[in-house]
Amino acid sequence: MTVRETLAQYLDAVNFPEGNPTTDPTQEALEIWYIDQKTGEDGEVVQWELSSPGEIDNHGLPGRQMTTFCHWAMTGGYRGPNCQYTGGAMFDDDDNPTDDPSKDQCKGGLKSCKLRFGENNELNHGGFPAVCLLARC
Repeated sequence: MTVRETLAQYLDAVNFPEGNPTTDPTQEALEIWYIDQKTGEDGEVVQWELSSPGEIDNHGLPGRQMTTFCHWAMTGGYRGPNCQYTGGAMFDDDDNPTDDPSKDQCKGGLKSCKLRFGENNELNHGGFPAVCLLARC
């Protein structure tokens, strides 16, 4: 079973009387579940137990931690295909502007990403900023 979650702003234009200029079918989070076993049945209802992919066939957990830091910056992927920053502005590891390409590094924080992509633009930040809401960072 696949669960697809998205924000209303990305829904297809047919869902809005005047259409939707921000339609984007790529903006979705997927959850994959497998039907593991039948747990109940009567004349009207059949109940199933679902399992995550990690519970089937002894799959391991992903090798990525949930931190506020950008995964791409922490694993040498700054300016790579996942980061996708190709702008001319360069910053050092302390987020100070620099003209020296050898000092162009990303600190990996959300602030660092906003400096490069723009405060109100879509960010390719590879971290999980909301982790601080749970962990009290």
